[in-house]
Amino acid sequence: MKTSITVDEVNQWQYSNELNPLYLNYICTLNGHYPVQIESGFNYCELGCGVGVTLNGLAELFPKGKFFGIDNNIDYIDAAVALAKGIDGSNIDFKLADFTGLSNAVLPDFDFIILHDIYSWIDKDARQHIQDFIANHLKEDGILYLNYEALPGGSAIAPLRNIVSFHTSGMTTDNVIKAQSGLDYLDFMASNEAGYFAENTTAKQFFNDLKIKDINYVAHRLLNNSFKPYFFHQIMQEMLKIGLSFSGSAICHLNFIDLAVPLEFKEFLKTLATREQFENHGDLIRNQRFRKDIFVKPSKIMGEQEQIEILSKIMFGTTCTENEFELMAVFGEVELSYNNDIFKRLISILSDTPKSAVSLMDNEHLKDYSLELVVDALKFLSSGGQVYPFLMTADDSIELDLGANRYSISSNSNIQFLKNRLFKQNEITLIAPKAGVGIKMTMADALFTLCIAEANRDEVVDWIMQRLMEANQEILTDGANEKDTITTGYEEFRKNRLPKFLQLGILEPAES
Repeated sequence: MKTSITVDEVNQWQYSNELNPLYLNYICTLNGHYPVQIESGFNYCELGCGVGVTLNGLAELFPKGKFFGIDNNIDYIDAAVALAKGIDGSNIDFKLADFTGLSNAVLPDFDFIILHDIYSWIDKDARQHIQDFIANHLKEDGILYLNYEALPGGSAIAPLRNIVSFHTSGMTTDNVIKAQSGLDYLDFMASNEAGYFAENTTAKQFFNDLKIKDINYVAHRLLNNSFKPYFFHQIMQEMLKIGLSFSGSAICHLNFIDLAVPLEFKEFLKTLATREQFENHGDLIRNQRFRKDIFVKPSKIMGEQEQIEILSKIMFGTTCTENEFELMAVFGEVELSYNNDIFKRLISILSDTPKSAVSLMDNEHLKDYSLELVVDALKFLSSGGQVYPFLMTADDSIELDLGANRYSISSNSNIQFLKNRLFKQNEITLIAPKAGVGIKMTMADALFTLCIAEANRDEVVDWIMQRLMEANQEILTDGANEKDTITTGYEEFRKNRLPKFLQLGILEPAES
């Protein structure tokens, strides 16, 4: 049975750093499993690739890798192929295939297999074929990323799907019209404070999010008969049957007991004998709705000293400047402050130049700390989403040209992302070629990035105003002159964003 996966347009155009080979390797290393060696090349496959935004970006960041995208939606595959042509990617291939026909696809074995937002939305037959595909095509020492709707968190909204299905069961029309009828019904119930919504904040938030989505996406989310949420132990058993072992969570902070649950549960979790127990009880404590799991094949565990050695050689950098770094990270009910000496010193150094723990030990400001303590501090910094494993270190001798008359966008992917998504969503992610990661930015910063590459320095503000006018976009001026407001924002961009964007290779001085 064919099950076409539908995702709303904005989600389709989200680039995900969690699918980056560098990041997947890092999570595995954090949990004592060996990373995939990617320096000389690797094979990477995403099932349910959608329009291929993340995959196309990764293909440009890792030219030695070979990337394959598979989806059962012809519109998505056509869009992904068009995007790849616009980027001029030669190391990426997209295929239209139903998930039940994967065994007939002529494909190589893979170092990485990604299942992003499909596993809970396909029927039992398709899931079995996907399991067979993983068993047959994931290399020894390979990594699987698998996300799915989780229990018990997902149980809070199960009645909402059931009642919409019941409410529309007598309608002899397509699912799109049924979905709109279901939304109208739920809106009536929610706006009148029906007990289910009044006493169930998770369901109310789910419905509020759903109301602003594309109606095709709503139909898929509410009326998909194949939908199945999972407890972690169910997924773990399915993966064990095909020779895979759980490594860790792609939600970085969940790999650390100090950050995974509130204080009152930590001692209880420390008494548990297995990681399976830790994950299942953690899901209940957090009432987690989605899981993002990483599995490895096979289950080779490295020793503690070897793990520290590998972690100490990983390059880390920041995705923001030092003065913009948020010194408080919030993980649900758990808070982590970076407002102490070792964190602040690391933030200052990494904001300027990406470093590994080994290279950091040469810094005089860290001479009083052991390598193990620096490695641990980097782990906690990486949990906050502002510090990432980087592809390479920046050259200390590079002088950032902040006074160039004009700049160019150095990535074909970024040009296409801006061309397709400017003004169409609140945030956009551009890839950073020197770092090997994606950098999330506001649409205002995306506009400044584009315009600084389209106009000479003394013409940029006027160019921005022209872009806004052509797109019928208004800006909040707080009573000030519109041009003055844009000028102030652009000057802030040049001061706080331009140095980082030059450091990471998002922008570079244009040849005169």
